[in-house]
Amino acid sequence: MMLISERRGEGARAVSPRQGHNAPPTAALKPHQRSSGRRRRIGIAFTAPSLAFVGIVMAYPLFYLIYLSFHTYRPLRSPDVTPAGLTNFISLFTDSVFGNSLKVTLVFTVASVIIEVIGGTACAILLTNSMLGAQGPAGRLFARLIGTAYIIPFAVPAVAGAFAWRMMLDYKFGPVNAVLGTSIPWLVEHPMVSIIIIDAWKMMPFVLFIMLAAVMSIDPSQYEAATLDGAGSLRQLFAITLPSILPVMAITAAFRAVDAFTKVFDTVFVTTGGGPGDDTRVLPLLIWRTAFDHLDFGAASAQAVAALVISLVFGAVLFFSRRRDV
Repeated sequence: MMLISERRGEGARAVSPRQGHNAPPTAALKPHQRSSGRRRRIGIAFTAPSLAFVGIVMAYPLFYLIYLSFHTYRPLRSPDVTPAGLTNFISLFTDSVFGNSLKVTLVFTVASVIIEVIGGTACAILLTNSMLGAQGPAGRLFARLIGTAYIIPFAVPAVAGAFAWRMMLDYKFGPVNAVLGTSIPWLVEHPMVSIIIIDAWKMMPFVLFIMLAAVMSIDPSQYEAATLDGAGSLRQLFAITLPSILPVMAITAAFRAVDAFTKVFDTVFVTTGGGPGDDTRVLPLLIWRTAFDHLDFGAASAQAVAALVISLVFGAVLFFSRRRDV
């Protein structure tokens, strides 16, 4: 009887693959999978028009910029757009003005991103401790007011903030010199330091709130276990907090690097105007002057494309290097 039952079992096992091969796929017929696929198609149908509109609005200027970078267009000389090949890009390597602007922009980007990421992370950690350690209604209200006050610099328009800093750094009537008891023309003697501080003041709240969300998302049980093991606040900071938020710091630093490299225009234009000399002539200001002062739109487009490529490479290197370390 045992031999018969074993043979029957073997026969059943031998037949089951064939039956499974001939049977229809039941997984595709499950109701929840059919409904999820239907929802996905409906979602794509509703979002496709807006995505197409945004793509067209963003794609057309980018493609026209690339197209114009390979052409010569100087309206004062000729209204025609003539092909120029790689002439506009080749001239960038021999243009000392472009090289100096590239160096100035790199110095500004590195310094401002380091200050913003370190300062924003430190403020986020302090703000988290104050918010979580607040006791009573008054303490919680005070913590919320502090958290709200941090966003004020980021909410102020860039031009208005630049004008305010220009008045504050005035060597005769500025409050900065009044407090320090000096009469230093900051925008003349220390222009790079001035615009770095202004940009850090403006953009540090952006970094702060991203890092604040990252710090507050850490599991509190990790700190409880570390406290039971006898780890102090400094040890918890370097063993738990910083390793947990390091990926977010890498993404934030990469995003700010690209943003600072390509969009630092209004602050420099209002405060120093690119001077004294060429000390603060960053790439966006150089592109603007090439296009609208010299009316050389082909060369300006080539400069813009080069700046965009350099910023993307710079941000990618920063992001992947920090990610590899993590």
